[in-house]
Amino acid sequence: MKTWISCGVAAIALSAAAVATGNTLSEPSGNRSIRAGVQCTYPPFSYRDMSGQLKGFEIDVVSEVADRIQAKLQFVCLDFNGLIPALLAQKIDVIAASLSITEVRKNSIDFSIPYRASTARFLGERREGIKPFDADGKPDPAALKGKIVGVQRATTNDTYLAAVFPGVQISRYDSAENLLLDLTARRIDLALVGPLKVERDFLNQDAGKNYQFVGPEIESVQYFGSGVAFGLRKDAQALREAINAALQGMYDDGTFKAINQRYWSFSVLPSVWH
Repeated sequence: MKTWISCGVAAIALSAAAVATGNTLSEPSGNRSIRAGVQCTYPPFSYRDMSGQLKGFEIDVVSEVADRIQAKLQFVCLDFNGLIPALLAQKIDVIAASLSITEVRKNSIDFSIPYRASTARFLGERREGIKPFDADGKPDPAALKGKIVGVQRATTNDTYLAAVFPGVQISRYDSAENLLLDLTARRIDLALVGPLKVERDFLNQDAGKNYQFVGPEIESVQYFGSGVAFGLRKDAQALREAINAALQGMYDDGTFKAINQRYWSFSVLPSVWH
């Protein structure tokens, strides 16, 4: 089976993989297809390598799901804030892009079972000494009043920051890369980020040697949801059930653990699957 990637009108052959849409699950194996919306500049979750091929944790997960459903998979590169509109406009069939399950999003779309936990952390320069939380670990809005904090646009981090730290000046970015570039250029004081990405691809690299996480890991079902999952249209019940069965099979037979360990030494699954 072949996997294809498209950005705009371009389509480039990628690698072996497959998946199925809710409308095509009844078709013979090999004729099924689905368009998966992904971020193509978000390592280690989804990104292009030097040859232009898509790589990353979420690419591996959705490709394995695809193989189990036995259908063709097309990747569509989108900015994060364009993913849900593209899904609702039927330009893609599934979102595979670090999308947290939240009550607000559940009003418009459906979700698979989660495939990783959803948390956030502040990131800053070691010498700054900004403390967003008090000694008891509670948010301290006064500590960030007048500060500039960067977030990726339309994310749960964006929602949390605006709600919990009302005095902060928010600088919004279309990509995590641009967010980190502005942090290292000192255009912003802190960044609110996903710790899995930043620990692996920034703090463990030369560019991040003068930076550190600031304060505790933030876990809030209210803002960050109950995990990260595939996003689907509400009328795609057959596709959701097929994806859920494939994911559960991956958890049960160790395939998901093997994919996980390519990127992290610890489990990224929500605690219910540990």
